[in-house]
Order: sequence, then C-alpha cells, then structure tokens
Amino acid sequence: MSPPYSRRDLLKSAAAALLPTLAACGDAIDSASSPARFDHGVASGDPLPTAVILWTRATPVDVAADAVVVVDWQLARDAEFRDVIASGRETVTSASDYIVKRDVGGLAPGSRYFYRFSSGDAVSPVGRTRTAPTGAVDALRFGVVSCADYSQGLFNVYRRVAERDELQAIIHLGDYIYENGAQDRVRPQLPARETLTLADYRERYATARRDADLQALHAAHPMIWVWDDHELANNAWRDGAEAHDPATEGDFRARRAAAFQAAHEWLPIRTPDPRDLSIIHRSFAFGDLAQLSMLDTRHVGRDQPLPPNSILGDNVGVFTQRDGFADPGRQLLGAAQEQWLAATLAASTARWQLLGNQVYFSPLKLLGAPRALGTSLFVSTDKWDGYEPARDRVLALLAGVRNPVILTGDAHEAYAFDVTPDPNSANYNPLTGEGSQAVEFVVTSTTSRGDAPIGDSLSGVIARLATGLEDTVEQLLRISNPHLKHFNNRLNGYCLLDVTPARCTAEFWTVPFVATATDAQALDAVWVCDEGTRRLRRG
Repeated sequence: MSPPYSRRDLLKSAAAALLPTLAACGDAIDSASSPARFDHGVASGDPLPTAVILWTRATPVDVAADAVVVVDWQLARDAEFRDVIASGRETVTSASDYIVKRDVGGLAPGSRYFYRFSSGDAVSPVGRTRTAPTGAVDALRFGVVSCADYSQGLFNVYRRVAERDELQAIIHLGDYIYENGAQDRVRPQLPARETLTLADYRERYATARRDADLQALHAAHPMIWVWDDHELANNAWRDGAEAHDPATEGDFRARRAAAFQAAHEWLPIRTPDPRDLSIIHRSFAFGDLAQLSMLDTRHVGRDQPLPPNSILGDNVGVFTQRDGFADPGRQLLGAAQEQWLAATLAASTARWQLLGNQVYFSPLKLLGAPRALGTSLFVSTDKWDGYEPARDRVLALLAGVRNPVILTGDAHEAYAFDVTPDPNSANYNPLTGEGSQAVEFVVTSTTSRGDAPIGDSLSGVIARLATGLEDTVEQLLRISNPHLKHFNNRLNGYCLLDVTPARCTAEFWTVPFVATATDAQALDAVWVCDEGTRRLRRG
C-alpha cells in the first residue's frame, strides 16, 4: 500500500519543518570544520536484512584544498524523525571527495527507514530506504534501469521510477555515467572532454548527481548497482578498452584505478574488498523468495573481444562460432568470479535466482541455424555470444538451481528471451518454450538511445543491412531468433520486476522522449515466467 503522502510532500515538509532540529545538532560541530552544502542529494544502497549503506556528499563552502567538513547523520523509523534509532558523525576531506558513506547496522529486516544529514546550518533532503526481508516472503518488486548518458537526454525515466512507492530496491545494471566528451546532444556535461583522471571522473559523477530526477530516484529507494563499461571507457575489458589509446590517453591501469575509485566513492555500494576495487560482484538475499547475484562481465575477468571472422568483414561485424570463439579457455567472468557464482548458487535455497548482468546472455543472430552446423552469424563479439564456452559453463550452473532469471542492460533496446544455447534446433520449441533453460529480461536505456529511431546500438548493424527499416530489423531478428519474445528498439524506459512464489513478471515501461521533460510513460509489454517452467509467456 502506498503511504498517505507523496514523495514531493515528504521531501518538502521534512526538510523545511525539521531544519531547527538539525541545526541544533550542528551547533556542536568542531569550530575548525568548514561549512558545507548538500548539492548532490542523498542515497542509500546495498540493503541487507539488518544493514544499509547511507550516502551523501558535503560540498564545502570553503573551496580550499585542505577544507575539513564534519557531517552528522540520523536514521529514523518515521519521516518526522520523532523515532531516531541511529545517528553519528563523520569527518570528510578532499581525499574522499567529501563523500560520506556509512554502513548502518542493527536494523530490523523488511523495514522502511528515513535518513538525513546536516553540517552546521545546512540540512540535506530526507531519504527513504528499506532493508531486505527474511523468512517467508510473499512478494517483491524491483525497478530495473541502465545506461544513462547525461548528455543524451533528461532523466525522465528516473523520475517515473522514483514515483513508485512500492519498490524493494532499484537494480542498476551499469553505465551510470558515460566517459565520453559529447557536448552537442541534449545538455552539456562536465568536464567538457573525455574523462581520464580521478578528478575527471569525480566531476562527471558530480554533474549527474546534481540532476533533480536522479536525486529523487536515490532519495526514494535503495539502489543495488554494478558497473558496465562506460564507468571507465567504451568496450572495456580486463587489460584495455576499445576507447582507450595509450599513446594519447596515458596508462590504462592508472585510468582504470581512477575510474574505479570514483565509482566506489559516488555510488552507495558496500565495497566487497577495499584492497581491490576491481572486485564488485556480490549477492543479496530477500528471504526465501529471491536471491540477486550482481555480476561483472566487463572488468575483472573479461578477455579481449575477438575480431569478427565472417566473410562480410569488419564493416558488418558478424561472426561464426569457430577459431578463437570456440576456445574453452576464454573468460568473461574470470575464473575467480565464476567459482564465486557457482558457490553462491549452490548455497542458496531461494525460490528464484536473479542474475544482474551487463551484456545480453542469450544468442542473437543475423542468420540462424542449428548449432551443430556452425553456420550461424552472430551479431556482437562484445556480448556472451563472443564467449560461448563461458556461457555454456554458466548454463550448466543454472541447470542445478530453481527458476533462474537473467537481468541485463547495455543494449539500449528492450528484449525478452527464452534462454537456450541452441534456439534454432529441435531441442527448443518456440511455440511452447519447451527446452528453455532460463529466461532473460533486457532493459532498455534511461537516455542513451536518445530520441532517434535507430541510433548507434546493436540493431543498427542489422538496420544498415536492411536499408534502415525498423520493421525489417524486427522481422530479421525474429526469423533467426525464435527464442526472442519481445523487442523494442525505439524508446528509452525501464522494467518493473514482480516476484512472487508463483511467478516472475517483467513489465516493460517506456517514455516517449528524453530530449525534453515529460511526465508521460506507457506500458509496452508484460512477460511472465511461471514457477518451475523456465520459459516465458505473455502476461
């Protein structure tokens, strides 16, 4: 049930009415502390049954490099802060970019809380968060988002998700920022160049976090985030990136370290290993109903993508599963993460196994044929298709768990798949779904598709072959990919994921445009996986 107040009412009344209370708390702040503002809002994340991360940035009014800021925080059971159950004080400096991150424990499972920060007379907006439930759970609802290029559009999607009061958490599948230097799209971003240094990445996050819609999203719900490539550089892999030129952009390892540090600072993530910021995979339990495993398919284990090997050449980019693509030693997760996933899945007793993943897992072909023939033409070497033996190993793991559901970002398009290693063979029946081993929901972008009909996404490869006709693109995809149940390459949007003991339901929502602000949204499609079936049906 939704509370009897709106998000707008909550934030306005709580921040205004409670200013004297928090100002009084600030009276005791060390006189050596610099005054600060909360220009980037508040956030929470990585909810556990008894703990959650609280986040803010205290922007110092004194811009001196050695400024010290003292910040008080409070967490309460009610929006009026009459029942404060935890509080504390943090001191931050430029060394951490004035970021405050607090892992607050001792909380009650499945409970909603409110939090805020203060520094001197400055009071932050009020945030709302909730812990993960334990025991028997009847229902969960998640918002699923990805790919938010600040320069490409306004965050209308984030605002629509923020307005939904019933969410357990936001699952963000990466590309929270983009490293590019684009300035000529919908709005400029800082720095006005490609990000290379720690200062650059920090400034890019700061630019995004000044956006009111993104602040509303973070204030409304806890976020569970994992990075994709643009938090570092386009088409990154373990030891490099397509978009990084050492001759002009310096040492890749130094850039990587800077990008990873800024990400761990600016996102409300519970860092798995502070000694190694490249490690980001982690799991979350939601009672007996669902476990969410967040994977890194970009940085910690990925081998360099191979070049296309088809007779069509590099201009088209399709490939067949031969030569190096068939090498069982090639990694996408990396051996350590793969072992972690195996152990995590084996230990879980949850009814539903959710995997958060950056690149689409299901095969996607320009020309489809049974796997045994070896003649299928695959669309992208960057996705799991480019690492087929690694995908086979994960499918083997999923065969031993209940109700696997893969959640994917990156594509700037919406898909729903029955997951099968050989969708063009007699082992899979596209009419009934028999032979499907899991289901996959691919969420489209928050802004990155832009308002152009095709843009520069993967379907653009096929569109160029099909004279740019979108209807032809979809027809080609469906002919060669019978396991593809839903496809939309026109609009930005988000997913709502409802999980109950009986079924997992994905609602694909879209917004009509991102170049200007809009309150409009539309339900594009609903797809359902019933418990025990491992296949999709229309909802």
